Amino acid sequence: MFSSSKPNNKKKSKKSLFKRIMAWLHLWLGLASGIIVVIVSLTGCIYVFENEIKDFIEDWRFVKPQKEAFLLPSQLVSIADKKMKDKKATSVTFGAKDEAAIVGYFVEKKEEGEKGEQKRGERKKELAQNKEKAKSELKPQGKPGEKGKGKEKKGKGGRRNGTFISVYMNPYTGEILNVKTFSRGDSPDFFRWILNGHRALWLPYDIGRPIVGVAVLIFVVLLISGIVLWWPTKWIKSIIDKSFKIKWDASFKRVNYDMHNVFGFYSCIFLFFIAVTGLVWSFGWWSKSLYWVTSGGKPLVENRESPKSDTTNVAAFNITTADKVLLNLRKENPQAAGIMISIPGKPADPIGAFVYKQKNTFYNMDRYSFDQQSLKEISIKTPFSGKYIEANIPDKIRRMNYDIHVGSVLGLTGKIIAFLASLISASLPITGFIIWWGKQKFGKKKPAPKPKVASKAIPAPKLKNTAEQEITA
Repeated sequence: MFSSSKPNNKKKSKKSLFKRIMAWLHLWLGLASGIIVVIVSLTGCIYVFENEIKDFIEDWRFVKPQKEAFLLPSQLVSIADKKMKDKKATSVTFGAKDEAAIVGYFVEKKEEGEKGEQKRGERKKELAQNKEKAKSELKPQGKPGEKGKGKEKKGKGGRRNGTFISVYMNPYTGEILNVKTFSRGDSPDFFRWILNGHRALWLPYDIGRPIVGVAVLIFVVLLISGIVLWWPTKWIKSIIDKSFKIKWDASFKRVNYDMHNVFGFYSCIFLFFIAVTGLVWSFGWWSKSLYWVTSGGKPLVENRESPKSDTTNVAAFNITTADKVLLNLRKENPQAAGIMISIPGKPADPIGAFVYKQKNTFYNMDRYSFDQQSLKEISIKTPFSGKYIEANIPDKIRRMNYDIHVGSVLGLTGKIIAFLASLISASLPITGFIIWWGKQKFGKKKPAPKPKVASKAIPAPKLKNTAEQEITA
């Protein structure tokens, strides 16, 4: 047994078992996800102000406003098609009176086949499939809502690996102002590169997106555990000051500790909403669960079946029908900030229309689909279809998901809050790591051990008397 006189250096922890568990989770989950959180947060900071930065540096996105009316979609497409030669336009977007119109194109990425007979065999097989596919497109596609029918399969050359081309034009004269090309993969577009890092760490999306999703899910746990650890033990002035204020004139360790705690607390609620909305794009089960919670227990209807035009009418699509759609929507929405018309590429594709109520916001957008021949409106049940004002509360919340994520739901003020919160989010793993590192004893020299004292002292020889001492001396 240890002697009672021996000092006990181990102090009993005053923290509860629950707080000790939270501290353990906060430490090791933070160390595991820290680098990813820093990358996602910094790229998010930059991407928040994408439109504002582009408006400042890309002067060709604007034109001098005139009293004349805009050219019609058919006129702009005719001019742009000559510039793009063998490519076919997929959309036309009109903005405010001082903004350029955009004619969009999408080019699928063609995969290179193998050499020799295998390559020629694959080409023959592909040609045969294309012929059968062309025949089937003239037949009615399955009923809306039926799983697997009328649904085009996405191969390796789908929209994810394709190239997007935007032709910026003067909406009054048709003058081509600029042509911009970008893709999800290798792209010269800076903000596309930033978004690839934000969503997938510049890895292939199938690999990077789940990694980011897991890191953000861990981050939600860190936010909760952080609040538990931050919560003052007593609500007295001295403890409250430490929890809500940073002592800037203290040592570096103290300032760093205060920054981690105080900044983390003030940004916690905003980071929680940013993380929760971001997970919608990472995990399908999270998207469905979030809708289930906001709707009070109703399931999310994910009808990926796109509306279909009546394919019994075999007449070729006339681009002037897009003009009629635009004119009708302008009459119904004279104050709209922008209108985009999608141009069908197949007989079964409808004419899509998007009416933006406010600039740089998407939640209050009205979305329509029209038969390309009769212009009859085609409805399909999804949270994003139809008019925003007519949507139920859960669908409105789902439409707000992106705008909540980037802060634009509150306008410029919301974007500034999202920017600052993301900047703090990037600093939390760094300040947290410094706190942890400062508590370690890596590289510190251990004090030299003290020499052991003998348990029994050697007794000095006893001298018989003074005379004997003198003789000895």
